[in-house]
Amino acid sequence: MRYRAELIIPAGTLATSPATEAVALCYGTITEVEILFPAGQSGLTYVQIWQHERQILPTTPGEAFRGDDHLVTFNERITVHERPLVVELRGWAPDAMLDHTVYVAFTVLVEVAPSDAFGWFVPLPENF
Repeated sequence: MRYRAELIIPAGTLATSPATEAVALCYGTITEVEILFPAGQSGLTYVQIWQHERQILPTTPGEAFRGDDHLVTFNERITVHERPLVVELRGWAPDAMLDHTVYVAFTVLVEVAPSDAFGWFVPLPENF
């Protein structure tokens, strides 16, 4: 499955109060992440990806992705097994004079949740 999201970061947004966007995903494993910083951002916008109040990307705590006319693409193996099945984009741009939008895409390898795996099961009659 492929999921896409936009994070609009207002000019002057501080890291202590970032712009956020929740991205609902399916039960599975994130296998690829793409982050597009369109031209004109001059490296002034910063983005992190969080899951359940824990920074998951970049993997170095406190660090952030940033760029200008740049597509960041990488493979990952991040499980999305704990509900809610959501990741959160967090971004800031303290020195920007204009609002900026960052585009993020996730590829998720769909899996079946153990609790749902036997949802089709119908018990057999006692005399079967």
